[in-house]
Amino acid sequence: MSNRSHVPAPEMYQSKGMSRFLIALITVGIISLVVALAIGIFSPGGSQERHQFVFSWLFAFIYFFTILIGCLFWILLHHSTDSGWGIVVRRQMENLAALIPWMLIFFIPILLFRTDLWTWITAIKQPQMDPDLKAKLSYFALPFGPIPFFWVRAILYFVLFGAGALYFKKTSVKQDQSGDPRLSRQMRGVSFPGLILFGAGLTGIAFDWLAALDYRWASTMWGVYIFAGSAGASMALIILVVFGLQNAGYLSFINEEHYHIMGKLLFTFSIFWGYIGFSQYMLIWYGNIPEETEWFLHRNVESWNTLSTAMVVGRFFIPFLYLLFQYTKRNAKFLAFISVWVLCMHLLDTYITILPILHPAGFQIDILDVLSVFAIGCPLAFIFFRTLGKVSLFPSKDPRLLESLKLSN
Repeated sequence: MSNRSHVPAPEMYQSKGMSRFLIALITVGIISLVVALAIGIFSPGGSQERHQFVFSWLFAFIYFFTILIGCLFWILLHHSTDSGWGIVVRRQMENLAALIPWMLIFFIPILLFRTDLWTWITAIKQPQMDPDLKAKLSYFALPFGPIPFFWVRAILYFVLFGAGALYFKKTSVKQDQSGDPRLSRQMRGVSFPGLILFGAGLTGIAFDWLAALDYRWASTMWGVYIFAGSAGASMALIILVVFGLQNAGYLSFINEEHYHIMGKLLFTFSIFWGYIGFSQYMLIWYGNIPEETEWFLHRNVESWNTLSTAMVVGRFFIPFLYLLFQYTKRNAKFLAFISVWVLCMHLLDTYITILPILHPAGFQIDILDVLSVFAIGCPLAFIFFRTLGKVSLFPSKDPRLLESLKLSN
C-alpha cells in the first residue's frame, strides 16, 4: 500500500473548449469526402477521374492504416517483453490502435472500385491469361467457398487487427477498475501468438493491397519493408500524442527518460527502414530479373527519381543524423519535431509505393491526393479526441506502474 501512495491518481482528459476544434475536424473531413467523391465519381472526366480517386484513396487509406496497426505492434511488443518503461504511454498506443475497426468504413470505396486498382481481377477473365498471373492464380482468385480467397484474407485482416486492438484496450481498462495483476499476465500470454499473427497479417496486406498493384512483381523483403515504415511512423505518432497531452497539462510524470527510450526506438526503426530498403534494392539490382526490376524502374524514371531520392535522404539520412545525439532524443520538443518529419516521410513513402502505377511517366500531385488524406485523417482525429476522455490517460492500476514512473536508462 505504501508503494501505491506514490502512484498518481487516474487522469481524465477534459474536452471542454474542444467543441469548435472537433466541429472543424468533422466538417473538414465531410467536405473533403464530398468534394473527392464529386470529382472522382461524378465529374465529366469519367474513368480517368475515377482511377485517380481510387488510387488517391488507397494512398490515404494505407498511410493511416499502417500507422494504426503499427501502434498495435508496440502494444504487442510491450506485453511480450514485459516492458516496464512503456506503461505510462501504453494507453495512448491503445487509444490509437482502437481506431483500426473504423478503417473498415474507409475500405468501402476500395472494395467498390477494386477493378480500377488491381488489374488481375479483370485479367483472370481474359481468354488468354498472362502466364505470370496464372502462376499466382491460386493465391489471388481460387474460390474459398462463395468468396475468392483474396477477399477472405481481407476480412481476416480487419478481424485480426481490429479484434486485437479492442482486446488489449478493453483488458487494460478493466485492470484500471480491478487492479488485478493476472490481467497483465493474460495480456502477455496473448501477445506471443499475437506477434506471429501480426507479422503474417501485415505481410499479407503488403502483398495483397500493395504489391498486387503490379501482380508480376515479387520481393521476399516487401512485408518487412512495410513493417519497418509502419513501426517507425507509429512511434512518431505516439511521441506526438504524448507531447501534445503534456503541453495540455496532462501526464506530467513522463520525463526525458521516457522520451529517450521512444527516441531510441524511433532511431532504431529509421535505421531498420534504411537497411531493409537498401537490401531489397541491392538484391533485386544484383539479380536483374525483369519482373523484379520493373518495380524500381517505375520509381526511378523522370520526376519519380527525384521523389525517390528525396525519400531516401528524408526518411533515413536526416532522422539518422538528427537522432544520433542523446540530447535530441531526450528533449521533447526536438523529438516532436523529428516525429512530424518522419510522419511526412512515411506519407511520401506511401505515395511512391502506390501512385507510380497510375502515373508511370512522372508524378502528378492531384487535388484528390490531398482531399483523400483529409477525408480519412480528420474523422479519425475526431473519433480519437471524442473517445480520449472516456478512460484514464494511463493504466492507473498496472502493477508495474511505479517502476515505469521511476524509469532510468
